[in-house]
Amino acid sequence: MKKILFFLVPILLILNSCKDAKSTETVPSPSGTFTLQLSNLPALDDSLVLAAWILDDAGKVIHSFGKLSYPEGSASFVGSFPLTLSDFQANTKNQFVCVSIEDRDSTLNDSTTSNVFLLISKIRTNEAQLSVVPKNPVGIAFGSDFDDQKYLGNDPSEAVPPSFYTAKGVYTVFTPTGTDANTNSGVWFLNYKNAGDYETGLRLPELPTGWTYKGWVKVNGKYLPTGEFKLAAGNDAQNLYVGTNPMPAFPGEDFLQYDTLGVAYPIDLAGQEVMISVEPIGFNGYNKNKPFPLFILTGSVPGSVSNTTSTSLQNNFTNFPSGSAVYKINIY
Repeated sequence: MKKILFFLVPILLILNSCKDAKSTETVPSPSGTFTLQLSNLPALDDSLVLAAWILDDAGKVIHSFGKLSYPEGSASFVGSFPLTLSDFQANTKNQFVCVSIEDRDSTLNDSTTSNVFLLISKIRTNEAQLSVVPKNPVGIAFGSDFDDQKYLGNDPSEAVPPSFYTAKGVYTVFTPTGTDANTNSGVWFLNYKNAGDYETGLRLPELPTGWTYKGWVKVNGKYLPTGEFKLAAGNDAQNLYVGTNPMPAFPGEDFLQYDTLGVAYPIDLAGQEVMISVEPIGFNGYNKNKPFPLFILTGSVPGSVSNTTSTSLQNNFTNFPSGSAVYKINIY
């Protein structure tokens, strides 16, 4: 009589290596299929593509499924691949189902990935049931398997693990590098207390290798960058448009000069949009003049904005990618 075992692997967003061991019972003459179901996938530009893998905890490729092909404009993927249990169970170390971002022109093989992972899930067996660790997916949307994971900002509750699910932040519209700070030409990700007295405005998880945060404002349909950053305190990597006065030591930008994108400066940000994206880095062909479509925090500037009021950003994690993997083994 033929028996069929199903292994279900929920996939969570952007994790790296972990330290739990797995074991799998050996079965005779196994063969089967591996099926991925992914949703809320970001729209990649022409230079990037997704690829699927099984890796061990040292990053070694156990199995490559190649590039994932799905219709342009689609935000979902469903596909099945042939896979034997020996491919899946190449050793007894930790193993992971991974979806990475790759250069579209790259040649994928059994030993090389970009190491920029969009989706990844630890594989662990328990009576033919695969699951992620920790077991509560609601509280562990990002980075939850890092023992030393920290928020970028101050976390008042050590009981709450850092994750995209619990990320939050504020911004303040004012123009500290200009001659008049109380104008609507700048946005800074800080908590405004008094003039010159600011506190951290973001609580975001640390990002793994290959990713960075980037602030944006959307002005009349055009995206203007405020700069890349990995810390909630300290200036970001770009300050292209600021004035001559000192900057606050936080991510942000004053849009006072340089008409680089056909937008008249200085800009009035009243009624415009503010957002923080999660961006892949290290891809030479990727167009960095527009956001990567993973916005963790978003907000709209009020039409009658107050220059001394910090405004909350909205968490957008429910729109982030997710998925599952099912491994079906035929046992004779």
